Amino acid sequence: MAPAFVLLLVVFSSMCSAIYVQNLNGQWIVSCARKGISVTGQVPGSMYTALIENKHIKDPLYRDNDVKLAWIGHENWTYTRYFQVSSAMAQSQSVLLVAEGIDTVSTVFINGRAVMGTDNMFIKYTLDVKPFVKPGNNTIQLSFQSATDFAKKQADTYPYTVPPTCTLPVQHGECHVNFIRKEQCSFSWDWGPSFPTQGIWKPIYLKAFDSAVIDMATVEVAPDSIDQGWELRTKTFFNVNSRSPVTGQLQIKLDGTSIAETHSVTLTSASNMTAFNISVPKSAGVKQWWPNGYGKQTLYNVYFVFTAANGEVTSQRRRIGFRTIELVQDPVSALPQQGLTFYFKVNGFPIFMKGSNWIPADSFQERITKDRLRLLLQSAVDTHMNAMRVWGGGVFESEDFYDLTDELGILIWQDLMFSVALYSTHQPFLDTVTEEVTYQVRRLMHRPSILLWAGSNENEKALRGNWFGISNYTLYYDDYVKLYVSTIMPIMQAENPNRVYLTSSPSDGKETVKEGYVAKDPGSQLYGDIHFYDYGMDQWKADRFRIPRFASEYGIEAWCNYETLKDVFEDSDMSYCSPQADHRQHHTGGDTEMEMEIMKHLTLPPSGTPEPLRFKNFIYLTQINQAMSVKSQTEHYRRHQGSLQDDGRGLTMGALYWQLNDIWQAPTWASIDYSGRWKMLQYYALDFFNPVLVSPFLDGFDINIFVVVDQIPTVPVRDPHGRQLTFEPMSQFKDILNSSVERENVLDLTAKVGHDVNGVVTIEMYNWNNFQALHRWTVPYKLNTTAESIFKQGVGSMMSEAGCSSKKDCFIYTYVNDPTAGINNWIYLAELKDSNLQKAQVTIVNVHQDSDRDFSIDLATTAIAPFVWLEAGSIMGRFSTNGFLMVKPTTMVKFTAWKDVDFHTLHNALTVGSLMEVYGAWELQ
Repeated sequence: MAPAFVLLLVVFSSMCSAIYVQNLNGQWIVSCARKGISVTGQVPGSMYTALIENKHIKDPLYRDNDVKLAWIGHENWTYTRYFQVSSAMAQSQSVLLVAEGIDTVSTVFINGRAVMGTDNMFIKYTLDVKPFVKPGNNTIQLSFQSATDFAKKQADTYPYTVPPTCTLPVQHGECHVNFIRKEQCSFSWDWGPSFPTQGIWKPIYLKAFDSAVIDMATVEVAPDSIDQGWELRTKTFFNVNSRSPVTGQLQIKLDGTSIAETHSVTLTSASNMTAFNISVPKSAGVKQWWPNGYGKQTLYNVYFVFTAANGEVTSQRRRIGFRTIELVQDPVSALPQQGLTFYFKVNGFPIFMKGSNWIPADSFQERITKDRLRLLLQSAVDTHMNAMRVWGGGVFESEDFYDLTDELGILIWQDLMFSVALYSTHQPFLDTVTEEVTYQVRRLMHRPSILLWAGSNENEKALRGNWFGISNYTLYYDDYVKLYVSTIMPIMQAENPNRVYLTSSPSDGKETVKEGYVAKDPGSQLYGDIHFYDYGMDQWKADRFRIPRFASEYGIEAWCNYETLKDVFEDSDMSYCSPQADHRQHHTGGDTEMEMEIMKHLTLPPSGTPEPLRFKNFIYLTQINQAMSVKSQTEHYRRHQGSLQDDGRGLTMGALYWQLNDIWQAPTWASIDYSGRWKMLQYYALDFFNPVLVSPFLDGFDINIFVVVDQIPTVPVRDPHGRQLTFEPMSQFKDILNSSVERENVLDLTAKVGHDVNGVVTIEMYNWNNFQALHRWTVPYKLNTTAESIFKQGVGSMMSEAGCSSKKDCFIYTYVNDPTAGINNWIYLAELKDSNLQKAQVTIVNVHQDSDRDFSIDLATTAIAPFVWLEAGSIMGRFSTNGFLMVKPTTMVKFTAWKDVDFHTLHNALTVGSLMEVYGAWELQ
């Protein structure tokens, strides 16, 4: 007997014609004939989640199940369901099958007849299936081929090897992922498992009509120089009944304004696109869209409504923002060897890009909810991020994702889905890439948060650096140019000419183009963006960091939170020497690197410490190391935004660390682990991305202290007589704040940052054994640029003034204006492992409930305590600060739960510890 399925049929009726939309999502039969498996599964979904829901397999992320369940990805799976077609729907002139995402290689059957093949996860497939459907009962079946087997067959029949062939053994992954247009990291990566999914991962439905319906509308927002207004460059693509031309009226309306245009159009299957430019004059009064921290994210709806002559009506909405983005690549000096700038102007204003990198939030896309995305992206905004790079080995993200980045003001550096590999260039591959890129650009180009397109992740650098040991450079160079330049670039120029396209990241920008699209030194410090990793150097100190134009990747590994591991580890696994802990390490030599990095500054947990306490302490130390390393590097980049070295390095205008989020519970570069818990690094981002930063560092034998302030845009203002005035953003910003003029697009941030253009930095030297400062320096400052040194003095001289006899005894603590305002920083004088730290005992003195989700926690310590770390057990939420240096006997920290929580439950769950408790006093909860 056929299983019962819910039928969802939507009818749009006008006059005597109707458009029918029938949802095919929901319950399907997921089967594997060779294994004799047949279970129900949800669409959107994959065979893994279908097996999980039916308890056929356990959690794929549990222990080493990724390897034990590898057989699933090597089998061929079939998706089948039954559906009803009404007589009216069957009689429509066109009945389209629309599949917004099929993962990946399949043959589609309707009523037993093959109607379509698929081979690209990133394409929306549309096919008129009217000849194949019938009134009444129908079946649809997608017969999938194993992605791993398909990739292998493609590689085996290709005329030459296209590396890399397989992932490294430590990653427990699959081979030849570069031969299939699928999520590249689904075959594993150095921070994630291998789950080569099959399934219908996005909505699937039928759409029936007689005339023509809107398939997709695009909007490119461009400035109109004629009256300083805007222009909407629109295109509308239609599905057209091929039997005869279709006439109708297309209305395009900008919501919230009086702007609306109606055009008469004639469509055929061969001429199914219309293009209209719509003027938005300055008098329309639209507000600009700004990145997070610089203004409001004002969004407008553009409605496209098509009414065919027969009365059928379809519509589509595009939400846009009015902003300009310019990538500035100008000579930094008259000397050509000193390179070009590389920074972004948003609405004509230079923005320092502060942020991170994004990877897929789950191996199974169907498990990613909008609430989960909101938690992650709101965490980015809460830590002052204004930009994020969607990495090229994952997926083009969901509409929910980009809706949130538009709303939150996170600019997206959007890679195309090619990563750390060379790729084939046989014509079928190039054809499907052409379709993929065209579709994705049209899908996303209207979004104000898209900063730029980048052709790949690290492929230019990999080719030039010969990462894969190739012997015929010319062969692979020609393939590279054929893919990213000859194939993809014309699509970008035709579809989205106002947005920057870089052929790779990192690249040298204009210099890469000049050198034939593969620069001699991709990621030069004098051009474009860099990716920087050096696990052998001391990353707590800035003296060996590069000074680039833009850092789009850098980072260091640390374990996820201990509580998060409880979801997938047994008690016996809770040791960093256990087989399961070793299995989770996908980065070659990663455990050794973490140990060596820790030992530069701290001491590993004593060998006599019992497990799992020793493992918990080790996790804590890896997070300290990660947080301090990324802090040091990020502050270094922010300090160099306004300076230029004699050799041309400097003018750094972006810092996007690797990476924000996790795909499983493991040691990775993420600052938020798979559960959503913040690691110490995410807390540190609260400070190193703060709009006002005080940044002390060891500069040779001196302590050098910078103040860095996010520059405030020059905004158009009018004096009381209506005359427009323009002010320089820093030098006269205070005058703007104090004037009585009417300000347009005035920023929420102005009150916070404006008064800090002038201020006072207090510098204190402490002995580790005393809460009273040995000495205090008070330094007034007035900034003329966004990053300036306001204090520089020899360490020995400062110690002499303060009466500190040994570097091991002392450290320096700094803050801006009010010590309670939270803008502070510190620097040690001797390595902490060598310093005379006291065995502080940090305790929770009291907890106050401020609301259903907000709590205040009073802490006390018996001595100055570095890296004070609070945890809330299984209760999800975040603290106002964490991993901090406690320099006073008492302090208060806020906790915000993400769901309502009982006071006593939270009180009992809270724990606190600090560095010295690793060496003997921190009890495992």
